[in-house]
Amino acid sequence: MQTTILKKLFWGLVVVITFLTNPSELFAQKNSYSISHSNGTHSIRVNNSKQNFNIEYEGDITISDDDKDIVAISRGGFIEIKKSRFGKRRRLVVESEGGKLTRKFFIGWTEKPYDPEGKNWLADILPDIVRSTTIGAQSRVDRFYKKGGTNAVMSEIGEIESDYVKSKYFKLLLEKNLNTNELVRVIETAGREIDSDYYLTQILKSNQKAFLANAKTITAYINASGNIDSDHYLTQLVKTVIKDKNISDSQLGSLLQITEKVDSDHYRTEILKTIMDNRELNKANMNKIMNLSKDVNSDHYRTVILKKALRSNKVTGDVREVFLESLNDVKSDHYTTEIAKELLRDKLDNASLTKLLNIVKSNVSSDHYATVIYKKIGSNSKLTETQLIQVMNTAARNIQSSYYLSQVLLAYVNQVKGGSEKLKSAYMNAAKSIKSDTYLGRVMKALY
Repeated sequence: MQTTILKKLFWGLVVVITFLTNPSELFAQKNSYSISHSNGTHSIRVNNSKQNFNIEYEGDITISDDDKDIVAISRGGFIEIKKSRFGKRRRLVVESEGGKLTRKFFIGWTEKPYDPEGKNWLADILPDIVRSTTIGAQSRVDRFYKKGGTNAVMSEIGEIESDYVKSKYFKLLLEKNLNTNELVRVIETAGREIDSDYYLTQILKSNQKAFLANAKTITAYINASGNIDSDHYLTQLVKTVIKDKNISDSQLGSLLQITEKVDSDHYRTEILKTIMDNRELNKANMNKIMNLSKDVNSDHYRTVILKKALRSNKVTGDVREVFLESLNDVKSDHYTTEIAKELLRDKLDNASLTKLLNIVKSNVSSDHYATVIYKKIGSNSKLTETQLIQVMNTAARNIQSSYYLSQVLLAYVNQVKGGSEKLKSAYMNAAKSIKSDTYLGRVMKALY
């Protein structure tokens, strides 16, 4: 007797300690929802603050208008509901046979009359079951919509705890012929009601063409997407819309606004790459892409974006100004050089060339990488003499190594030979910055 009491005291103490150190551990199972499917049979286990039951069913199930009875199951279907409470186990089975429903009710292992015991138990438990599962969801959405329209369905959604079940109801509602104002309310409500990033993303992906049809729905869509914390799911959402060829340039601009919410350099780059791969971009949207690239911290990812933008042949005019601003924030000599080489495939105007030279001066500390850029500039036969002089003067001021400066000037010598005396004089003045007699001799010999 004394041993039994001591054992009880010991395990009681264990429970108390467990609760004090990790109270959620004891109640973790009270907030679970699991679903599985096998050969057409659906199994659901609900264990939350309100309910604890297990269900297996097959076929389409129709619920009565008061949610207290099962009125129809498709041919060959069934539903089995099991619930235990205070050690008392109840089980109800309803099967569809020959167009009729057969019902059996058990307490423990003993079968009891369905009417009234089973019928009363089903009437008591079914309202909570239909709000905790997707059983009868189609017929319930149809019923509420018929009685009170969109507001009635959304009111019922507000009574549902599970995000999975809520998302099912939202999707069924969105299959209705909703007008703009109704769509706005649905989007706004989904943004407030659905905590799960996954399920909110699924809802917003489910009817994108309608959601992005006009300014009102677009605004609601953008606001709802702001409730998605996960960069992964937000990226999924935006990339899906981008690939829809029916999305207009204006709508694409709205998607770029959503992209501002993506913090991850990786995911933001994925979105911008997808846009440039799948869309013909107008000037305004390319400008937005360049601005979005300025918030990418990683030099690697920013380089991916800027090089892809250059290859799209849309970096011109005002867009080039923003492009160069983004390039100016790249701190790596290597990545600055990679982008500059891509940029220099085309002729630069005087203003763009000056900005690029200033970037090299400010950001590129390595004489090696600076030389690669200066030589790439010099390889462009479309440079004017004024531009050539500007580049040589800048290189002479910025490159400390006699070897690398000689390499820059030798890269320009053929253009200088065929140029004016002013150009040749600029070449010789730049050569004076070479401190090594050996390298200076090579540079001067190449000119004559």
